[in-house]
Amino acid sequence: MNTTVDDGDGGSGGDVERPGKACVIRDLEVFLVLSAECAAPLRARFTYRATDPFAVQLDFHLATQSPVRWIISRELLTTGMVRPVGRGDVRVWPTHGDTQINLRLYSPDGDAVLETAAGPLAEWLERTCLLVPPGHEERFLDTDTLIKDLLRESP
Repeated sequence: MNTTVDDGDGGSGGDVERPGKACVIRDLEVFLVLSAECAAPLRARFTYRATDPFAVQLDFHLATQSPVRWIISRELLTTGMVRPVGRGDVRVWPTHGDTQINLRLYSPDGDAVLETAAGPLAEWLERTCLLVPPGHEERFLDTDTLIKDLLRESP
């Protein structure tokens, strides 16, 4: 498993004091639950960026050229560590005596239930909270750039 804090200069383990430049990345093994008795291992990369402080990017590395990417709420993932949460496309809940976390992802192409160890995920989430404390996400948003990007995309 790999954990890095990127300061935006291409290095890892760097200073995380500059808002908008830092991220926390961790590769975790997750299991695609195929049935009650069978699960297939997958590598998943969890990425949290201070520039997008409400979101967690999940990249699932399958037998495809590029990973399957999901963007979910950090708050949803954090709450799902202690109780079932979510509606619609993403649901998260603790299982197996709170030692595992399940994620259910729905899409037009189908749905999947994924399971991962709670401990490494909780450690990673703690690091995201050190980077951007919960309740202070607005301080890290670059609204000027967001507005420029939105205006640039409009016809």
